[in-house]
Amino acid sequence: MASLSSPWVEWAGEYTKAAQAEALPPNEWAARVATAAAAAGERGDVQFSAGLAEMLARVVLSGESSGAAPAAAWKYAEAALAARLASPALLLTLLSSRVIPQRVARPTAYRLYLELLRRHGFKLCFQMKAANSNKIRQLIDDNLNLSQIFGFSACEPGVFIVEFVLCILWQLVDTALDDESLLELTPEKKAQWPTRPQDISAFEVSFSEQKPEKIEKLQRMNSVITIELIGHLLHNKVITRILSLARENMQTQWGLFTYRLRLLVANSSTLQASTMSLVAFQQLILDDHNVHGENKHSLHKKFHPMVASNPLSSPNGHCLGGSYSALWTPIDMYLEDCLDGSIAATNSIEILSGLVKALQAVNRSSWHDAFMALWIASVRLVQREREPIEGPVPHLETRLCMLLSIATLAVADIIEEADSRCGETDLSSHWKQKTATDDLRKELMLSLQALGDYESLLVPPPCIISAANQAASKAAMLVSGINSSSGYMESINETGNMRHLIVESCISRNLLDTSAYYWPGYINGHVNSMSHAIPSQLAGWAAFMKGTPLTQSLVSVLVSSPASSRARKVI
Repeated sequence: MASLSSPWVEWAGEYTKAAQAEALPPNEWAARVATAAAAAGERGDVQFSAGLAEMLARVVLSGESSGAAPAAAWKYAEAALAARLASPALLLTLLSSRVIPQRVARPTAYRLYLELLRRHGFKLCFQMKAANSNKIRQLIDDNLNLSQIFGFSACEPGVFIVEFVLCILWQLVDTALDDESLLELTPEKKAQWPTRPQDISAFEVSFSEQKPEKIEKLQRMNSVITIELIGHLLHNKVITRILSLARENMQTQWGLFTYRLRLLVANSSTLQASTMSLVAFQQLILDDHNVHGENKHSLHKKFHPMVASNPLSSPNGHCLGGSYSALWTPIDMYLEDCLDGSIAATNSIEILSGLVKALQAVNRSSWHDAFMALWIASVRLVQREREPIEGPVPHLETRLCMLLSIATLAVADIIEEADSRCGETDLSSHWKQKTATDDLRKELMLSLQALGDYESLLVPPPCIISAANQAASKAAMLVSGINSSSGYMESINETGNMRHLIVESCISRNLLDTSAYYWPGYINGHVNSMSHAIPSQLAGWAAFMKGTPLTQSLVSVLVSSPASSRARKVI
């Protein structure tokens, strides 16, 4: 295990040994390590530290080998992951290469590894935003050979997430097969990643501390827990979305994985004896058949015209987004899952931005298409709630919140991450990074301009027609040079749609500026004469409000022109 230690990590290693000897509580240990790291000025490698993850893996594994208070080391590892001090993905990667192959000899260590994996293994969105995320991805790739095995570079965050999730699940399936001697039924007759020690020296520690019958009981329990964890992951809707990307883009490796999954379902006595539902297992296998079996050609033929020629650039917009590519449907599914409560509502912005980044990377699409996919999915979400609201839950308002708040903030999250990467680069690459960030904002602008072509999709629900019209009127007044606070907005007859509301939401979050009001087709073409027409029509009301005597000519002007709401209130 190569050393990544900086001075504070080396200190943390010595402190951890002393803390084990003194039986220091894990929370106190974590607080002391975090304080020391910040005091040392190592802010770039404090949160999700790669060096600390390596140190903890070394301490845990050395404790298992020597039998020196290994439980305390595992507790410190849990505390570090819970406090976001160490990288969970890297720590679990380093542990898996030793703990899984030696699970027969050391079942307690494997049980603790499974618990860490269950709690922290798939909280990837925050790790991918850490300052050292590039280094962490590279270290994990070096240990697991993700790029070599799956054929895609793990340098891209989205690709890495797909490969890492599939790798972890694949390791668990291979482990479950190996526990029941079923790996011999695979074509390769071995695991993709090691599930057994490479040499007999790994068994040098005896079982003298535990009775053989207790060891066997732990091994049986671990087999059951492994199966249960696989089932838990297959029932997780975010995980299944990620797996759908692997199925579509890594077909050779996906076929090898699902072959093992079918073996497990058909032959595992542990799975068959459990009370776990097989629906998730069978659904994944069924989906695999639909994509890779006899229906593959027809599906490819069905989706090919949309995928081959700029999937989301069609201006027709019939049937609420008829040109919407199937490559982006995971976004629709995630948004619906947020509404029905099947997944946690917390961190929805980070999860959604991570999903968009993953799809953009795996689909190898432009950011224009990725942003268009997000806008179309969010608008479709609103349009699916056209029926009158029933019951205590205001469904339409929730869907509008997803469009105008969550989706917009997800875009802001993507752009802010690009801005932060630009700020972290050295001077030699700063200009290139700055150009990339500007390009990202330009792609956002172009996606919203193209969104205007989907007129039928953008028709606002009745409850927000007034707000959409006001947004369009605001733009018209600015273009015509009229101050929006003058009280004339009620006299402007601009028809708005949901794009006007999206643009206003982006402007309020500094993703766009008011130059968006000048986009072709954003407002009606009659605004050029508005600056002259409105003052002349409303001058009479202004004079009347200032106390001008009510002459016959003034009455004629008042009758011929509408009053603003301010004037009506005074009257």
